[in-house]
Amino acid sequence: MATAALPPGPGLDETNRLCGKCHSPEQAASIHQSRGAWEETLAKMVGLGAEGSDADFEVVLTYLVKNFGPEAPRPVNVNKASAVELESGLSLTRTESAALVQYRTEKGEFKAMDDLKNVPGLDFKKIEARKARIAF
Repeated sequence: MATAALPPGPGLDETNRLCGKCHSPEQAASIHQSRGAWEETLAKMVGLGAEGSDADFEVVLTYLVKNFGPEAPRPVNVNKASAVELESGLSLTRTESAALVQYRTEKGEFKAMDDLKNVPGLDFKKIEARKARIAF
């Protein structure tokens, strides 16, 4: 798996090797969690079949916490964000994120919040509740 989307540093190779079998780098880069939340995420992945030594997972955990620890959420530009970024950044479903990207591709950029009401399959109440996090 390519390493371009993840920042360089100790643990990058292990993260790509252990996590890259199932996830794209951009998916990991879109999530920011506390150490405890990353521990839970890694435990879940192990439960789903991720394989590696305890030492490998500790290196991955340290890398993820350093590079993707908790931070204040940034605004999500609905005209530029990928489906993955929309899903994680605005807590949309995959279906809603895909619908937003498809609508934007077919109809052009959104200019205002009201434009998002026109996206079929998008729960506008979710969008409205997160309007402070939306940029155009």
